Amino acid sequence: MHEVGVAREILKLTLDKAGNKKVKSIKIELGDDGHTTPETLTNAFQMVAKGSVAEEARLEIRKVLGLESRVLELEVEK
Repeated sequence: MHEVGVAREILKLTLDKAGNKKVKSIKIELGDDGHTTPETLTNAFQMVAKGSVAEEARLEIRKVLGLESRVLELEVEK
């Protein structure tokens, strides 16, 4: 389950940036690694984010050419 590793990395980056603020949404560019789809990444993220400030975050995923995935933007509560 490659997507779980990707989801864990996204969660780590998100928590580092958000601190203790509740995360509303996360914009992500998803590289085409041949394994991870927006749907599988969303499911994996929901699983790994349970109990965190990102648990209810909405993922906005845009597929891009290349293998690199990255978090573009976070929306957190003020």
